[in-house]
Amino acid sequence: MLCQYADRPGAFLQHFHNVYEMIYVEAGAIEIHIQEKNYPAGPGSLIFLNKLEEHSLTVRSEPYRRYFAQFSPEDLEHLLPEPKLRAVFINRPDGFCPVFDLSPVSEQAQMLCAGLLTEYRTPASPDKMGRLYSSALLTQLLILCYRLHGALFPLPKRPVNHAVFEIRRYIERHFTEEINISALAQEYFLSPCYLSHCFREWIGCSPKQYVMRNRISSAKELLLHTALTVTEVAQRCGFSDANNFIRSFKQECRATPGQYRRRLTAEQSIE
Repeated sequence: MLCQYADRPGAFLQHFHNVYEMIYVEAGAIEIHIQEKNYPAGPGSLIFLNKLEEHSLTVRSEPYRRYFAQFSPEDLEHLLPEPKLRAVFINRPDGFCPVFDLSPVSEQAQMLCAGLLTEYRTPASPDKMGRLYSSALLTQLLILCYRLHGALFPLPKRPVNHAVFEIRRYIERHFTEEINISALAQEYFLSPCYLSHCFREWIGCSPKQYVMRNRISSAKELLLHTALTVTEVAQRCGFSDANNFIRSFKQECRATPGQYRRRLTAEQSIE
């Protein structure tokens, strides 16, 4: 888990982190752009970003101060064992808004964010309770959010077979391998139709699309942070060949892998 506090003006260019992210706006106002949609966020706003979502933000009112934390899928499961609370990071049904107003409980929310930051900055304690304490603070923050906005949490409208959760986890851990969705559904005693319906309602895309989005997200990270060739990136991310990778990447990102790498490298040099 990475937790930081920052005071920064200006605009943040389109980017992504192959991790889940949470932003708490302490002061100022911003507009955050996620997947071609804009969301305003003022003081007391808590924002949740899926690990597959590119985003950018523009500061509309200064001074802008915020806390933010990033979580790998494994960290998120360990720190937030309650699926209802994890839903705001993972589930993306139609109409979901990732910005929640916590201004009625801003004092408590800010205290919990400050506690997370302090725990992150503190060296590992001899009692090895730091992770448990961080989990308690994060859980309290999400419960505050749930109590204020429970109806807005992206939860399935009907009970979902637990195997669907297991299949999502399996895809996140094995997306670089060949995955047969029908065979995977049968392995968990589900019909492919039921699995696809639950995925679309819960995650906002089909299981096949979820595999592809995880591959593309991993490819973006490699393109930006390594010098691997396009062919090597394709192999590492589970694509059958470079041409298939380029075609799929362009369809998802509206740019070839090479164009995407050059654009993000240029934007980082500007920052």
